[in-house]
Amino acid sequence: MARLTELDHLLFPVEERFVFASVADASGKERLVQVTEKKAIVNRSNSHVLGIVGRDYRLVTNREALDMAFKCASAVFPDTKASEWVVETVDAPSTAWCCFFDVVHNSAALDFTFVPATKRPDAFGPFIRVTNSYNSLRALAFSIGFYRKKCTNGLILPESIIQFKFPHSRRDIAEIIEFNVDHVRLTKIKSAFNEYMASLRDCKVPHTDFQMLVSGVLLIKQPEAFKDNREAAEWKTLIEHLNNMCGRYASELGENAYAAFNVITEFATNPLANRYVRRDRHSLQRLAGTWTATFSRECKRPGFQFAEYLKDLSRPKAKNTDLSRLEFGTHTFTSRANA
Repeated sequence: MARLTELDHLLFPVEERFVFASVADASGKERLVQVTEKKAIVNRSNSHVLGIVGRDYRLVTNREALDMAFKCASAVFPDTKASEWVVETVDAPSTAWCCFFDVVHNSAALDFTFVPATKRPDAFGPFIRVTNSYNSLRALAFSIGFYRKKCTNGLILPESIIQFKFPHSRRDIAEIIEFNVDHVRLTKIKSAFNEYMASLRDCKVPHTDFQMLVSGVLLIKQPEAFKDNREAAEWKTLIEHLNNMCGRYASELGENAYAAFNVITEFATNPLANRYVRRDRHSLQRLAGTWTATFSRECKRPGFQFAEYLKDLSRPKAKNTDLSRLEFGTHTFTSRANA
């Protein structure tokens, strides 16, 4: 299904409306009765219902959420101004019940490279992603991510590193939201990210294993059997697409985990429309971020064997990931709404 990728398509006016139910009386005559515990969130431009929510639901429009994202960016990176951040990417399902906005800094002031200057440097920059929804299935959230400047491949770091998250309730979202950041801890993210990238570059991964690694990280699974030739053809298209990406990055960056990382983040950032890709861009980038943080530590352990790691990754029941033990994820950045 096509997705919405233009900002103007998501800044439509919304409003709350009463919800009514049709009830039959003793004589069988139908009458409308207001459902006082519920209300509808409606797109005023076309009268489409975006969600049915509880009475205490706190409506935050996409425009308001975007304004908050600029405030969040300034709080996380206090040496910048809100005017220096721009909306880079917009993504939402065609029904527009939720959306994701990425705001990035419009200069190289926040860029960093992780390879020595004697080699071709890879520049990365941070972005702030705001998530909003009109049916309370997704909380209002602001997450920090990183993207490779050359190709905009991106990932969302695990939420234990930094994320501001507010359920859509009047108790949790006040009129003014404060973003409280531990800047001492935040300064360690850049160096830690560089260390993660260096670890991936030092980890040897055969080109022939790229596709299996990418599929395992992004939870892309081949069905045990295809119902018809159309399903088989669609799976073949997906695998050919992944193999082409794997070959391109192996040729450009070598047979190492950093090359595979770029396949993972490119696919996560630009997922192929395919029945076997069952997660959206946001979810895939979060998977990429979690894998980056965990694998870059795992591959440095004494006795690490990539072949054994790959076997474990491909097993049907994956191991639970303890994000609280990530190298720079032991601190949870605080967030609160003013009372």
